[in-house]
Amino acid sequence: MSDTGNRAAIPAVVLAGAPAEPEMKAKYSVEYRAEVPIAGKAMAQYVIDALRDSPHVGNICVIGDIRCDGADRIVPSAGSLIENLVAGVKSVETEGRVLVVTSDIPMLTSEAIEDFIARCADTDADFCYSIISKETNETRFPGMKRTYARLAEGTFTGGNVMFVSRKLIIENADLIRELMAARKSVIRLARIIGMRFLARAVIAQTLCAKALTLRFAEQTVGRILKAKLKAVETPYAEIGADVDKPEHIEFAEAALSRM
Repeated sequence: MSDTGNRAAIPAVVLAGAPAEPEMKAKYSVEYRAEVPIAGKAMAQYVIDALRDSPHVGNICVIGDIRCDGADRIVPSAGSLIENLVAGVKSVETEGRVLVVTSDIPMLTSEAIEDFIARCADTDADFCYSIISKETNETRFPGMKRTYARLAEGTFTGGNVMFVSRKLIIENADLIRELMAARKSVIRLARIIGMRFLARAVIAQTLCAKALTLRFAEQTVGRILKAKLKAVETPYAEIGADVDKPEHIEFAEAALSRM
């Protein structure tokens, strides 16, 4: 990785507009998942604190109707994840790339953020998406259940941090909405992404992992978005350790006590 010493501060967007699950809402009397207390502190606050402690993060914009410290701006939730993402990147003052982080990764550290920024800055990609290997995740957080995808390069889970061009999100907002709406329909996805990619993905998960490579996935989605995409592997499993179910809270509290 190259030195980040002379890089300009990067604006960050924290997505905190997801409503709390009914069990969380009833138990903790919160409206949003970001407000759920983890070891006495709101989950989103851990994320904001990590960003604030990162030397190369500039202004922090929180998308969600929550109370928090350390944010430079708070924008009301726009509804869905995609709407909040669009609202977030529109709210920052930059024509370049933006760091986008979900509010449900309380184990996130400034070191993990700095490392990811450095890895992304070494590329000219319009969209850098974090991935964590199964080995890295299980070594760092034994017992944590994650959804994995088999690829030629290895078995990975997706992270909750992105480094993305503001322009890319704004110009492709309708297409991203369409992709999200079609995610549960093979036919609709095939029309957008292509049957060749879907077939390879199915074969990779069921028969032969070598059927799908990261490069092919990057090129396929990049062609649709008319942009350069890059999957960035991070050695920090904290980036993907999201707390989105009640049973994850106890796990997170135990992990934080050891950090």
